[in-house]
Formats: sequence, structure tokens, C-alpha cells
Amino acid sequence: MKITISSDSLSGRKNTAALLLAMIFLLQVAIAHSQETAVKKSAVYPTFGVGFGFFHPGDVNDYIALDLPSGYITEYGTQEMFMFFDIHAGVTFRMKQFDVSALLEYDIAPKWIMISDGNNLNYMYSRIAPGVTANYYVPVGTGRHAFFIGGGINYSFMKFEEFSASSPGFRLQAGFSLQFGTFNLQPFGAFNYASATDTDNQDWEDFNLNYTNGQIGVNFSFHPKINFK
Repeated sequence: MKITISSDSLSGRKNTAALLLAMIFLLQVAIAHSQETAVKKSAVYPTFGVGFGFFHPGDVNDYIALDLPSGYITEYGTQEMFMFFDIHAGVTFRMKQFDVSALLEYDIAPKWIMISDGNNLNYMYSRIAPGVTANYYVPVGTGRHAFFIGGGINYSFMKFEEFSASSPGFRLQAGFSLQFGTFNLQPFGAFNYASATDTDNQDWEDFNLNYTNGQIGVNFSFHPKINFK
């Protein structure tokens, strides 16, 4: 038995397939657009951030000064620690004008000093701090963007050379929240109080590990659009 398929039939099937593909594509675009433009009242999502800051750890800098050889001449680097770098991540619960975040911060202050006798001296001062923060948002214009102010509490674990100590602390922060579809960018400035004393070292009496600082950074996250109004 011979089966004959006309060119008109093939053409009709191709047109139907093309129409179905076009409909599927348009449906996907519509779904993606609805997800991006849909405004929700609340959301839970991961958040990340980076930053840097300035501080003055007095006992740490005294230790470095005493550790340097007498009569040295610095060829590269400064003697004192004054700057650190920060990364943090956590989970945020967000409503229109308020959010709460559980965060884990990691701060690191490396110090490298090259001296005239050819030796290199390296030091590392670190801090790990789990904590909770909250922000209140003041909407701007249509409510797409907003100023925010907030703060929180944390518990800092600090370490430098053979010294370590921990203590509770707090954080104050303010910034601006920029919402671009599902992408949220938040440049901020912050003040962190973190200070503890190591009393167990026999060579140093009450060695203070101070990480109190001023910080600049940016948070970023992806979440459903939530207007601030």
C-alpha cells in the first residue's frame, strides 16, 4: 500500500508546529515577566555582601611594634593595622518597610611588612560574628527605592597570633536600597562595636582584641519585587 503525503500537508504541519513553538515561547516570556513584575507583600531569601572598614586595634599594633627587629627600616607597608575586609551572608525575611536578617560575618585584616634586612613579617587578625539585624525603610518616589536605617546584635570571635577572645557586640547601619526587578542592591555605611580581652596569655596581661570599626559595603540579593510603599 502506497501512502502519499502532499506538500500542502507538510507545510500545514510545519506551520502548526511553528505556531505551537511561538505560543510556548510567548507563554514562557509572560510567566517570566509576571514573576519579575509581580509585587509581593513579603519574602524570604538569601543575602550576601562585601565591604571594607577602618579600625584601631591598640594592643595588636603594640604587639607588631615590639615584634619588629630593632633598627629596622620599612621598605614596604606600614607598621600599624588600620584596615580590614568583610564578607557576610545570611537569610532575610522582608516586608514592605521592614526586614530582619540572620547573618554570619567574616572580617580579615592582613598585614605584610617588608623590612631592610630582607625578611618579611606577616600578621593576620580575624573576626567571625553571627548576629541578627533589622532595618526600617523610608520609601522614595513611587516606592521602588528607599533609604534604610537599622542595627542589630552579634557575638564576635576574634583571633590574632596566639591570642583569642569573644564577646557580644552591636551594629548600627544606614544606606540606600535599589530595586531593579528581582535584583536588590544596597550600598551602606555601618558602625560595629566588637571588643574582648584575652586574660589567659602569660606573656601579656589582659591583651585587648578590639575590632570596633567604621565600615562601608554593599549587600545584594535576588527576590520577588516588594514595593516599599
